[in-house]
Amino acid sequence: MKRSIGDNIFPAKMTFEEGLHLVNKAGYDGIELWLGDRPWFQMKTTAAQVQQLRRQIAEAGLQVSNVSNSLDWEENVSSREPAKRAAASDHIRRQIETAQIFGCDAILVVAGLVTPDTPYNEVYKRTVDSLQHLGEEAAAARVKIGVENCCAEQKFLLSPREFKLFLSDVGNPWVGIHLDVGNIHDTGFAEQWIEMLGPHITRIHLKDVLKHRGRCGQESVYTNIFLGDNNWRTIRDALTKVGYDGWLIAEMEARYRYAPDQQVYDTAAAMKRFISGEL
Repeated sequence: MKRSIGDNIFPAKMTFEEGLHLVNKAGYDGIELWLGDRPWFQMKTTAAQVQQLRRQIAEAGLQVSNVSNSLDWEENVSSREPAKRAAASDHIRRQIETAQIFGCDAILVVAGLVTPDTPYNEVYKRTVDSLQHLGEEAAAARVKIGVENCCAEQKFLLSPREFKLFLSDVGNPWVGIHLDVGNIHDTGFAEQWIEMLGPHITRIHLKDVLKHRGRCGQESVYTNIFLGDNNWRTIRDALTKVGYDGWLIAEMEARYRYAPDQQVYDTAAAMKRFISGEL
C-alpha cells in the first residue's frame, strides 16, 4: 500500500512547492489534490497550469493519488436547484479531466445531502440519476468515481448494506466508494464496511475518531491516527481479507498549534506503522 496526504493540510503560508517538499521529506508516496480548496487548484485553473502542477509533483518525487474537491457541500448533484446540480456535475467533470492530466485513475465526490427540506428518497433518486450519467463519462475516461461515505454529515447512505444497494442501483463498475474509516463513527464499524464493500473501494481515507465526543459545537470528533476509538487492528485485518493494496490517504484536520508541519511527519509515521501491521 502507498501513503498519501492532502494538499489541504499544508500550513497556511506554505507554497505548493514547499508543501510538496514537506510531503516528500516526510516519506509519503503521493499527494491528494483538493479542487477548490487552495489557490493553485481551482475550477479556473487552466490545463496548462494543471500540467505545470504535475511537473512540480513529479520533480518532488511524488504521484497524485486522487483528485478530491471541496465544492460538493455548496453545489451537490442531489440539490433541488437545477443550477447547483449542473455546477456539481461540472466540477466532477473537471475532476475527471484533471485526473487524466495528473495520470491518476480516481476522484472523490460527496454525493447526496439530506436536509430537513430535502428528504432522503428525493436525494437518493437524483444522486443515482446523476451518477449514472457521470459514471458513463468516467468509464470513457477510465477514471473511477469514489463516492465518499460522509454518513453523519450527509445523513445519507448510513450503512454498508445501504451503500452497496446504492452502487448496485447506479450500476456502473467505474462508480465505487472512497471509504473513510473515520466517518463511520456513529453508524457502525469501519472494518465491517471494508468487508462488505471491498471490491467497490476506490481509495481509503485514514483518520481517527473520538466517538464519545459526538457533535458538540466546534469540538471535532476527528483526531490523529491511533489517538481515537478506531480498532486499527481489525481495520488492518479487514484490508488484508478483501485484498486491498491501493492508496491510503491521510485526511487530517490541521490541529497542531505549534510546528504545524510536525503533524505531517507524525501522520506519515503512524501510516507506516499501520501498513506494517505492527499494532
